[in-house]
Amino acid sequence: MLLNQSFKGLNELWRYLIGILIVFCFYFLGQLPLYGIVFWKFSSDTSLGEEALAQFESNLDFEMLGLNKNIGFLLLILMFGFALFGLYLVVKYLHQKDLKTYITSNERIDFRKIFFGFGLWMIISVLLEAISYLLSPETYSFRWVPDSFIPLLIISIVFLPIQTSFEELFFRGYIMQGITFFAKNKWLPILLSSIFFGLVHGTNPEVAKYGFWTMQFYYIIAGLFLALITVLDDGLELALGVHAATNIFGATLFTYEGSVLQTDSLFISNEVKPWLMISGFIIGASIFIFVCFKKYAWPSFSTLLDKVYADNAEITAIGQ
Repeated sequence: MLLNQSFKGLNELWRYLIGILIVFCFYFLGQLPLYGIVFWKFSSDTSLGEEALAQFESNLDFEMLGLNKNIGFLLLILMFGFALFGLYLVVKYLHQKDLKTYITSNERIDFRKIFFGFGLWMIISVLLEAISYLLSPETYSFRWVPDSFIPLLIISIVFLPIQTSFEELFFRGYIMQGITFFAKNKWLPILLSSIFFGLVHGTNPEVAKYGFWTMQFYYIIAGLFLALITVLDDGLELALGVHAATNIFGATLFTYEGSVLQTDSLFISNEVKPWLMISGFIIGASIFIFVCFKKYAWPSFSTLLDKVYADNAEITAIGQ
């Protein structure tokens, strides 16, 4: 079982505290190229003051720096590449584990599930956005900039999964299994890892535009969905596919004003109703879970109350 992998390797609390610190250090190290360019631009152009810097930090408009949006997009992804490398070092040398133990307890990673999760969630996302478009077409603008969109599509398919895979391995892998080691159950790791997922995303530009608590609710709900499908499916593959589909969809097909992904997507919405977006997400997540329940014969939700033990990789239900 996937969560039983938490008992492998070295798992003292101090290792997790140092591990999280190291990962965040690598993440900030990956930001140095971006902030080096920002510092150079604002120090060399006296017409750009503190107000312009604050505006850039709130909307990540790379054109303010004279940078192509796709170059800026790559710089954003770069920091997650550093963070992923940091996580690899932490898992291998600090915990003496294999990174694969956060993905599956099987001998091989099931790439078919990754592609199924990606495809199903992409279809659901397109259908939900199409309904939104039909209801309020005046809020959408279509853009076709082939010189920008084609490189964007390549970057999104090739490099964006680095960012989404890091987040899944960190939140639904490292953090969730770490909490499992100490909590010895399923529900607390699902809940706490989702709250942590929300808090870490609390500095995203859309938070300032749509409100902290509104977006926190959205992020935590999204984290709960990804954690649920990870535990119910006993593997991270579906969540890897879903997260990749979410961000590739947002980067290339539909984005909105205030989003952290400011790219030359095909459509941009100038009016987003956050609670309508949250409602749509819950509907989509419910459809996804229903389909997977049928396809993969998942256990019932009651198993989320099971305790997790290290002995012989055995999971024993509460009360037994």
